[in-house]
This record gives sequence, structure tokens and C-alpha cells, in this order.
Amino acid sequence: MFTGAHLHLLVNHAPIFGSLFAFALLIASYFTSADVLRRTAFVVLIGTAIAGAAADLSGDAAEEAVKGLPGVRRELIDAHSHMGDKAYILGGVLGVLALVALVRWRRRPVPASAALVAVLATAFVGGAMAYTALLGGQIRYTEVRSGATAADAMIIEPPRQRRPPSTK
Repeated sequence: MFTGAHLHLLVNHAPIFGSLFAFALLIASYFTSADVLRRTAFVVLIGTAIAGAAADLSGDAAEEAVKGLPGVRRELIDAHSHMGDKAYILGGVLGVLALVALVRWRRRPVPASAALVAVLATAFVGGAMAYTALLGGQIRYTEVRSGATAADAMIIEPPRQRRPPSTK
């Protein structure tokens, strides 16, 4: 059965990788195919904003799915949720600005100055998305939690009993 939690896990990486890809395209636009790469980066940023919205909207379902699971702490969920809201808004604003840029420069090449602003904004938004992901990972992955102990990991994933090798 496909749930909102599944959707959240499916789309939550897209804003991070979209930001990174758009950032790389914008940097590359200073070396080759400037207008094509800048326009492509803007389209990627619009897609990144849409994926960020899907991740944000499916976050409550994901929260409900993990609440009460062993080792899941409320403060980790809250930190991820609050940062996710901020990153979603930043990504949405950047997506709208990318759309505006595509419309504004639809008949002329996108200027280098606009691309520079986009590079800086994309780096900032990508950092916010990556930090949100780190906070989300801490909910279930003790290896990215600062101060986590082996006991914390045992609560989330108890050791599996190995079956003795069969003798034939």
C-alpha cells in the first residue's frame, strides 16, 4: 500500500539533487553554452521547487508513520519539520524567481549577472535542503546523530540472530 510516508521518502531527495544539478549547470554556463545551461538550470529550479512542495506536503504523513517507533524522538522530528518548512519556502521563492527569469529573458540571453545571483541563491537553498535532509536522517539513522551511542542504535535496529550454518 502506497502512503504519504512513501511519497515523502520518494521525493525528499529531489530538492537536494535538483539544487546541486542546477548549481552545476549555472557554474558550467560561465564556460560553455551560457544561455542554454542557464535556462536549463532555471527549469530544474522550478522542478526542485515542485519536489520541495511535495516533500513538505507529505511530511505530516511521514511523521505519523514514525511516531511511536522505538528510538524516534519528538525533538528530532520537530527540528526536521521546522527546517523543512523554511527550506520549502526558500525553494519555492527560488522556483518562482527562476520562472520570472525565464519569462523576462525569453527573447534575449540570460545575463551573467542574473546567473551569478542564481548561483548564490541556489547554493543557499541547496544548503538549506541538505541541512533539512540531515535533520531528517537523524530521526532514524543514529550514525548521523551527534552524541548517539551504540545503545541508541540497538533501540532502532536490534541485532539480528544469526542462524547456525546448516550441516548436510
